[in-house]
Amino acid sequence: MDTRIPESIRPFVHDYTQRLMTELPTVIYGVYLYGSIALSGFEEDNSDIDFVTLLHRGLTNAEIETLKNIHQALQNTNPFAKRMDGMYIQLDDVGKANPSLEPYPYVDNGTFKSSGHYDVNHVTWWILKQRGITVMGRSVEALHIPTQWLDVGETMKYNVHDYWAPKGKSMVKFMLDEWVEFAVFTLSRIYYALIHESIIPKRKAVEQALQELPSEWHPLLKESLRIRYHPNEPSLFSNRFKRAKETQRFIRYICELSPSHTE
Repeated sequence: MDTRIPESIRPFVHDYTQRLMTELPTVIYGVYLYGSIALSGFEEDNSDIDFVTLLHRGLTNAEIETLKNIHQALQNTNPFAKRMDGMYIQLDDVGKANPSLEPYPYVDNGTFKSSGHYDVNHVTWWILKQRGITVMGRSVEALHIPTQWLDVGETMKYNVHDYWAPKGKSMVKFMLDEWVEFAVFTLSRIYYALIHESIIPKRKAVEQALQELPSEWHPLLKESLRIRYHPNEPSLFSNRFKRAKETQRFIRYICELSPSHTE
């Protein structure tokens, strides 16, 4: 097994793959890891296990039920199963983003969904293309993923202006710790990607933002790290209202730094 896969999750990844090949041997083309594992940023207590499992063809209803049972069995035997986030995509659809895809099976926090759209975009394919880990099947290189950095940049800009800008207009979400962390971590990585044309783990992106962004943002950046890694320590803000307002201001700031995506 690839040495980039942390030792702590190797038995689980092996178990998952073996179950697939035992139950659906003629359907599975390959299993690949992306996300924090592929970026060497996996955190034992926090990170998701991001995967893309490629299929030779679409699944029958009976095969979808088999997949559901596999994920249920994994949840019953290993706590890492609840950290799985991933998609079952047909080989012919490699490189396509959600708008071009028919609904597909996916897993969200370990819970299997038989049909829908999840985390399939050009960022997904870029990380897989550049850093993806082959668990089984042909190599990532053999997939000939067509995604280019221009595609990634447009996806990042879309994320900023079409997802975060509207979210930033409402303060209610940012009264909550998890939304402050989510916003700051995600936007720090988007900022880094747009400036440096590279994708790094979110923690590293926040730490890099502390080096690159004006000092006025340092309290919020440090607060996001506190929430994620030291939640029992006191907040760096005197109250949640001020912190929420600062998070909104940070969203606007990143939006201003990010040119609008191509219409």
